[in-house]
Amino acid sequence: MMRISLVIFCAGVLPLASVTSASGQEKLTFEQHVRPILKTYCLDCHGGGEKLEGNLDLRLAKFAAKGGDSGPAVVAGDGGKSKLIERMKSGEMPPLEKKVPADKIAVIEQWIAAGAQAGRAEPDKLPPGIDITPEERAFWSFQPIRRPEPPKLEPGTDKIYTPIDNFILAKLREKGLKFSNEADKLMLIRRVALDLTGLPPSEPEIAVYLADGSEQAYEKMVDQYLASPHYGERWARHWLDVAGYADSEGNGNEDTVRPYLWRYRDYVIRSLNSDKPLNQFITEQLAGDELTPRPWNNLTPEQIDKLAATGFLRTAADPTASGMPDELAGANLVVADTIKIVSSSLLGLTVACAQCHDHKYDPIPHEDYFRLRAVFEPALDTSHWRRPGQRLVSLFTDVDRAKSAAIEAEVQTLMTAYREKETKYVNETFEKELLKFAEDLRPKLKDAFATAADKRNDEQKKLLDAHPKANITPGVIYQYDMKLSDELKADLKKAEEKRATKPVEESINALFEVEGTIPETKVFHRGDYRQPKGAAILPGDLTILAPEGKRLEIAAKDPMLPTSGRRLAFAKHLTSGEHPLLGRVLANRIWLHHFGRGLVESPGDFGLLGSRPTHPELLDYLASELPASGWSLKKMHKLLMLSSVYRQSSRRDPAENSDIENALYSRYPIRRLDAEAMRDRILVASGKLDRTLFGKPVPAEEDFVGQVVVKDDQPRRSIYLQTRRTKPVSFLTTFDAPVMTVNCERRSSSTGAQQSLMLMNSEFILKQAGLFANRTRSETPAGFAKEVMQPLAGKYARHADAWQFGYGAYDEGARRVSQFALMPHFTGSSWQGGAVLPDPTIGWVIHHAAGGHAGADATHLTIRRWVAPQAGVLSVSGKLKHGSPSGDGVRGRIVSSRAGLLGQWEAKNSESLSDVANVEVQAGDTVDFVIDCRGDVNSDSFDWNIDVKLSAAAAVGASTEPLTWNSAKDFHGPLGTSLPQQVAYAWQVAYQRPATSEEIELGCRFVLAQLAQLRTSGDKTDHELTALTSLCQQLLSSNEFLYAD
Repeated sequence: MMRISLVIFCAGVLPLASVTSASGQEKLTFEQHVRPILKTYCLDCHGGGEKLEGNLDLRLAKFAAKGGDSGPAVVAGDGGKSKLIERMKSGEMPPLEKKVPADKIAVIEQWIAAGAQAGRAEPDKLPPGIDITPEERAFWSFQPIRRPEPPKLEPGTDKIYTPIDNFILAKLREKGLKFSNEADKLMLIRRVALDLTGLPPSEPEIAVYLADGSEQAYEKMVDQYLASPHYGERWARHWLDVAGYADSEGNGNEDTVRPYLWRYRDYVIRSLNSDKPLNQFITEQLAGDELTPRPWNNLTPEQIDKLAATGFLRTAADPTASGMPDELAGANLVVADTIKIVSSSLLGLTVACAQCHDHKYDPIPHEDYFRLRAVFEPALDTSHWRRPGQRLVSLFTDVDRAKSAAIEAEVQTLMTAYREKETKYVNETFEKELLKFAEDLRPKLKDAFATAADKRNDEQKKLLDAHPKANITPGVIYQYDMKLSDELKADLKKAEEKRATKPVEESINALFEVEGTIPETKVFHRGDYRQPKGAAILPGDLTILAPEGKRLEIAAKDPMLPTSGRRLAFAKHLTSGEHPLLGRVLANRIWLHHFGRGLVESPGDFGLLGSRPTHPELLDYLASELPASGWSLKKMHKLLMLSSVYRQSSRRDPAENSDIENALYSRYPIRRLDAEAMRDRILVASGKLDRTLFGKPVPAEEDFVGQVVVKDDQPRRSIYLQTRRTKPVSFLTTFDAPVMTVNCERRSSSTGAQQSLMLMNSEFILKQAGLFANRTRSETPAGFAKEVMQPLAGKYARHADAWQFGYGAYDEGARRVSQFALMPHFTGSSWQGGAVLPDPTIGWVIHHAAGGHAGADATHLTIRRWVAPQAGVLSVSGKLKHGSPSGDGVRGRIVSSRAGLLGQWEAKNSESLSDVANVEVQAGDTVDFVIDCRGDVNSDSFDWNIDVKLSAAAAVGASTEPLTWNSAKDFHGPLGTSLPQQVAYAWQVAYQRPATSEEIELGCRFVLAQLAQLRTSGDKTDHELTALTSLCQQLLSSNEFLYAD
């Protein structure tokens, strides 16, 4: 039944409920219910052309009743006798594979059974072709745009900030709904920043906004991001999708790179950043060349921009770039794709369907397609086709030419001197070598040498071949005198360096007409460019887009312009503010990029097969607002973003079932970042994003596994990456970045295994996670959330956190360490009291990997402390060594904070084993390895290699492998911040919000689990950095990171 409703609704008159009533009591008419079906399936043969198959015309009800060679096609009141039904049900008609579905046949049967009535009086004759009916003219998108008044609403709890809220809230209240609560300030700034710039907000930006308690805080924040230079980059990406932008020609596997189309991309960015009025923006893209007087010498920046703008009409793939057997076929394909790009981006219609015949669904006659083609034909002249290399406009100025000529003159002076010196050195070398030959041979050799190589006779050639040492050339001077050779090389290099200072000639890939040539446009029979027919077609807009009899006709040649003026006239017509489609299409696209879907969900199809607007009055309000606000895109942003609709929370109330799909905008939609914003956000998190604006594309290349990656991992924003049709960047396409066969009207948003694999295994994500981890390590402030972290620091200690290096005192009576202080200075290889030894305060106390040096007195003992990370049973094996015959040696003690002295040993120019076993410890207990000088500090350097093993206590019941430490391997300098601090800082960088204590503990447990695996793996890398990298990769792959809300 749903298919029947689509057919009826396509007529643009009846609401959805009409189908149900049509099958019951409502009267079916030919115009509203039957003709749309016949147009789709039958009229191509039976009314669409001058020749009628079987002499049957189905354009009118009376023609169907009259029938053709086989008799009446329709018998009113009797579907069984109606040949139309018989042929459709048998599958005989239409021919080929496309058959009329049963539900549509049922509609025609119902109409016949009810008397096969027409809805109005029908003429006796019609001219050939399918005319546009009043029902088709009544379709919503072809109506003039009228500015509706925002609905008046009764006071309530909902905040109304802009007229947008009135339209949305009116429909919500019809369903007993209201707006969701406003999102918190942190969520709003993240949403706005990502929406307008494609980049997350910085910490300072967040701090300023959160601290601003004024009523204007939100609006000021929106204005801030609208003023950002990165705004243009973000919104240019949206436009470049629909414009079909690519940096290559798409000519098969060769896929020739377009060296200059990037100037069009930069034009779009600059235009959006400057809030160029959209009417001007569109006009320049359609006819920038017609706005730029010739000759195109010494172009100003404004003129360059206008010419670069026409790159919009150069984005279509071009198979003629490398030549092809039938270049005319390729040229016509380029024209067809260009028209498709223009019509889908600016008209929101599938005009291409009328290329071969009248459009089967929309009221677009075959001739209308060629009216549009005639607009562009003078610049896309297939009879005078220009390949890509012939479409360039040079940016070389007279100043550039003069400078280049002056430099070239200097180069020639240098080269003249070089050649003279070269000749002199060659001759001198020859004269020296000539003396080595027999005297009677010298005259002949001298004569042969003096003769130019291309003028030598056979005898001379043979003579020099036989005596190669007499054949001196510039290339062999190094064999005789390296100094002379180097001198010549230096002179040549100097000339080459001077030539390299010449201005480089750059160009624009532009669209422009061949002067003095305006080709005729004719209708192609069945779309075949080899079969043009009839009289020349004048340029113009689609017939349906103007009142009957008032279709736009553009003059074949504007007498006021040196060009045809067709595209400029078309652009002015489109942007007049009166066009029924342009404003609606643009407003819908703006809404789409703010809310994830358009008010019309088919942004490239506002025709009968497209979606109907969910809020038609709102769409028309926005469409009318564009010209009313001076065609300012930034004003439109503010109108939408200041609304309650936009500020809502994205959280759905589980108890609310009235708007599960959020069709009425009862909450803000949850949206995943698009591919480019995702990559850019990852680069921001790693701290490596290059925010440089504009410039040539960053090349892409295949890696060792065939993935297309960014060359040299250059961290430019994704909009600046080279877009190759045959080699798109793999990371981007995995997350639905389009591959430009023609253009992208709306991106898909898929979820698949390939995306998970890309986030797990790609070289890009692994490298950025490593950089993110390094950033976390180096940037986490020493006092970062210290109060919150203090209780967690001991609980989640890293392996290296177990060791501390200090000095202190030992209480002989209590048999415990009574004082302990950390060493203040690290040299890069040792801990000591200061940069100079002995330190005035701490003296000779030193710690290094192998051991250290004893202190001078009882309050400055050398103490290496081990802190138990968990409960268990401890065993220690070690070897204390004193290697000097001088002095009185050292004493070592192992002292437990819980059990006291565990053992002591002395060594004087000797070594002692220092083992203890079965010592119970609890988490946080300390075991100190204490060295004293025994009275004389002279020559008290020592080595003490210590192995510590901690097994889980039996009472704990754990079954994990014992943890082990080694004093030499684990020796370290300042560790900086604690693991919980680093976890919290990584969280803050990734999500722009503080981590909760539960999240910090989760992150710490993850890192420690990674460390435990690494320690048993035999891996020799920095375990802590590797584990932290794994955490950072998890953060970069999480939903909270990959989604805007």
